[in-house]
Amino acid sequence: MINKHNLFTQKCWSFTLPRHEEYKRLINQIILADKTDPNFNVESKEQTNVYAWKSDWRSHLHFPVLGDLCKEIKPFFSQIIKEEKIKNTSEIEVDDCWINKYKKNDFAVPHQHPPGCWTAIYFMKIPKDSKAVFRVHNPLGVTYNSELSENFAIREINVKEGSVLMMSGAIRHEVTPNTSEEERVTVPMNFRMFNAFPSKNDNV
Repeated sequence: MINKHNLFTQKCWSFTLPRHEEYKRLINQIILADKTDPNFNVESKEQTNVYAWKSDWRSHLHFPVLGDLCKEIKPFFSQIIKEEKIKNTSEIEVDDCWINKYKKNDFAVPHQHPPGCWTAIYFMKIPKDSKAVFRVHNPLGVTYNSELSENFAIREINVKEGSVLMMSGAIRHEVTPNTSEEERVTVPMNFRMFNAFPSKNDNV
């Protein structure tokens, strides 16, 4: 008999945002205002791993709806902390929140988020005819040729409009080109977990 020992794993979590339609309507107002009002422009000019329109990194500080979105997602991270028995995490704070707007052929190259952060991605709008795919990369690469999906070098995550995906920012991921004439819109957020009152025995 051969015993199988599971080693290290990479996990991600997802849920359907309860107030999706409301958030979609309000965030669309931000995007439309940017198009129509010359005095209102939140576009970031910084080149990033996302080859698409992107708002300012700290958009949650400019728009209350994005701040509310971050607050609504925080309890789900608290649940992950409890289930995964993560230590020294009495506080959760959002560091960044921005809007990605993918026009036809826009994409995101493989990348990671800042070290130590946790990432949530709200899939606000996904056109039905878009074949864009959210992909995550196995940090071990291809260890051997296998039919088991857990051993693949790349896995595709089937995300639906209105869903939120949560994972460690250290997980390398990408988005393939949007094939639709309609825009594909996501709202990524970076969260930081820390202990507000570290004890002398904590490693800080």
